[in-house]
Amino acid sequence: DTAPKTKLDPPGGPGFAAALLKAELPPLPEIAPKPPSDPQNLEGTWFHDQLLETRIEHDMYGNPLPFNAKGQRILDDRVKATYVNQLPYANASAECIPPGQPWQIDLNFPFQIFQSKNDVTFVFQEYHGIWTIRMNQPHRSAGPSEYMGDSVGHWEGDTLVVDTLGYKRSLWVDVDGTPVSSKANLVFRIRRIDYGTPKLEIVTTVNDPELYTAPWSMVRTYRWRPDMTDF
Repeated sequence: DTAPKTKLDPPGGPGFAAALLKAELPPLPEIAPKPPSDPQNLEGTWFHDQLLETRIEHDMYGNPLPFNAKGQRILDDRVKATYVNQLPYANASAECIPPGQPWQIDLNFPFQIFQSKNDVTFVFQEYHGIWTIRMNQPHRSAGPSEYMGDSVGHWEGDTLVVDTLGYKRSLWVDVDGTPVSSKANLVFRIRRIDYGTPKLEIVTTVNDPELYTAPWSMVRTYRWRPDMTDF
């Protein structure tokens, strides 16, 4: 049987989540600090300014996710377990284990970025998560060893390109359990944008032949929030 589809509908009815997000992001005062002038400096505090997607059904271009039979079966089983059998969530966050970058950066909580010559580090309020990107280094030769994988980065112009592999376990990328296997290669393209509001943009490309017939990408944006530094 096809597992039921669900949509985000928090207490308070439709529109509640959007109103809650708007309340979380009031306008910054005029005296608030500005982002660094160097576009290759990502340091500061950022907050995801899009609603959390309960289930990611389409890529950033509007195409359905290219599941293979195994990937679709895993998602259907997870959704059925939750919404039909009423079992508790079985994702990493429920076990107090680092959930991987896609889930971590999709949550509507602030995170800080710190940079040095050798590393770029994301520190997340939620789950006290940490994501360290080693700059201009090869991947470690060992097999799967990190819940957040092994991330190495380099600059392509003003975009930080991060290649991640070597996950210790498979990932959920959303609430319903859209899967990514431990053998996946995730590529993150991170850059600053400003169309009237300073933001960070992260395009995540999932390369996972174990669960998908082709790579697919999603895009998220994060607002500059120097007022949320203390967490």
